[in-house]
Amino acid sequence: MEILVDLHIHSKFSGGTSERITIFNIALNSKVKGLEIVGTGDCLHPSWFKQLQFELEESDNGIYYHPKIPEIKFILQTEIELIWKIEGELKKVHFIILIPNFNVLNEVYQFLSAHGALAEDGRPKVYLSAENFIIGLKKIDSLIEIIPAHIFTPYFGILGAQCKFKSLKEALGEGRKHVNAIESGLSADPILIRNLSELDDLTILSNSDAHSVNFHRLGREATKLYVPNRLKYREIIKSIRMNKIVKTYEFKPSGGKYYYDGHRGERHDDGIDYFCSPKRNNIDCPYCGKRLTKGVLSRIYELKDQEGVNSDKFQYIIPLLQLIAIINKNSEYNRKNLEIYHKIVEKNQGEYNIWEGSSNFNSIPSNIIDAINKIRNGKYYYIPGHDNFYGRLCFENGE
Repeated sequence: MEILVDLHIHSKFSGGTSERITIFNIALNSKVKGLEIVGTGDCLHPSWFKQLQFELEESDNGIYYHPKIPEIKFILQTEIELIWKIEGELKKVHFIILIPNFNVLNEVYQFLSAHGALAEDGRPKVYLSAENFIIGLKKIDSLIEIIPAHIFTPYFGILGAQCKFKSLKEALGEGRKHVNAIESGLSADPILIRNLSELDDLTILSNSDAHSVNFHRLGREATKLYVPNRLKYREIIKSIRMNKIVKTYEFKPSGGKYYYDGHRGERHDDGIDYFCSPKRNNIDCPYCGKRLTKGVLSRIYELKDQEGVNSDKFQYIIPLLQLIAIINKNSEYNRKNLEIYHKIVEKNQGEYNIWEGSSNFNSIPSNIIDAINKIRNGKYYYIPGHDNFYGRLCFENGE
């Protein structure tokens, strides 16, 4: 069977997240969106841990559901921030962890709580080297899956500019042999990732990293997996490790927040926004003289040792609610936009079906239909995102 998953989200206990994030709301909006399995987010945080145990029921080994919305399944998942030093240089890297069940989660909690204050944030800071972290988790249970998150983003990606690692082997040591997959992040796609031969043996996953349950955040990137047998945690992990990816749904990298090098306008007194292609080879900002935030594309150019090829199946999409808001020139939280969104997804049994060609658009405004078709046909581009600033959507006809 093919299943659509988003295995990296957050709870309300992470910084910068919405108070509306509840287990029920995650399940409800995932169902509307068309997802089938989602990560729980932040399962190491004590308060969220308790809510997960209280509200979720187990349908099969390691697969959970909310009894009011049993169609949507959950996997125990968290993101952590590892902090360690190498030769006096501080490293900070984000990892996704998938965990088989609550018993294993308890053991993981005991192990990591000795190295960080897990109650301080839904995405806790853990003071361990990547190698010791991975090996320690694998000693607990071999089915724990450890995935470097958004690997090229400048501040917390393992191959991002701030970490300065030149390879996963350098970063992970003996832990490298236990890593089977990486997460692309919004500012990279499989073609860019395959510019590094070291990553050729790894499965590429795409997830939302959602900090809310809003429809333009949850599932904004996702992965369709092939699972040949019964839907169990073990089978999902096996599919990830064997690269049984049907396709990933991706942002165009230029739409992400860290594609180009640059400085967002708020860094400058006059509000001037500056960004540039890595081919310009600019290191310092021409307006303020400070070091530019080096983007994903620049970092890939530094590390590449081969030409990326389109060997992975993926499709560019844009969150439908975001597209509606752009066309109507107002917010994703506008009631009219939400009404249009719900009408479209209800008629087409989910958002992803629209990007696959479903076109039940009766009574939908023609300008929205036109925009959807332009996205499906690739007739759009972005003024590139940079320095924590999303790219700006443009259509090829200049709209």
